[in-house]
Amino acid sequence: MSEAIYNFNNRCLAPMEKEYLSRIKDWRNAQIEVLRQTKLLTDHDQEEWFRRISHDDRQVVFAIKESDTRNDPLLIGYCGITNIDFQESKGEISFLMDDKRAKNDKLYREDFLSVLYMLCLDGFERFKLDKLYTETYIFRVYHIAILEKFGLQKNGILKDRKIINERHWDSVIHFISNDEWAEIKRRIRSELEK
Repeated sequence: MSEAIYNFNNRCLAPMEKEYLSRIKDWRNAQIEVLRQTKLLTDHDQEEWFRRISHDDRQVVFAIKESDTRNDPLLIGYCGITNIDFQESKGEISFLMDDKRAKNDKLYREDFLSVLYMLCLDGFERFKLDKLYTETYIFRVYHIAILEKFGLQKNGILKDRKIINERHWDSVIHFISNDEWAEIKRRIRSELEK
């Protein structure tokens, strides 16, 4: 079992392991409409993805686990900071939960807020980035509400980023800056920490 890197609110971020690839592939394929993924993934695609993330210093990817379970913490999703641009001091937040958890609004909200907190710790306190951002398809109203509840601010719209059933969907860009992090960190800890 891998050591947790961050723990918060009964969730933890742990190193990505090859043994997780099949479950993550299933989650990605089941939720393809919310991802920038354009085709169903194969085991080979997952192997290539794992190889890339293992050697790319412009992204850090974590397994998300429930840390309150005894013995072997349960894998519940994956996340990371991708597209890190050290010169511009920014990175993109990536997040996907087990598709069953993603359908439970209360659980999804707690998972997402907790993971955002740990990713901000990583991005702002370990990597010393100035800004973290997200891109979310505009039809993901609940997901966007959670981002804004956390403290990310809407920064713009990207037109026609996804086609689903011949309908074009825009994306919303949200960001959070390192300058805002200290206050958001205090607020989220008091709201969520158990």
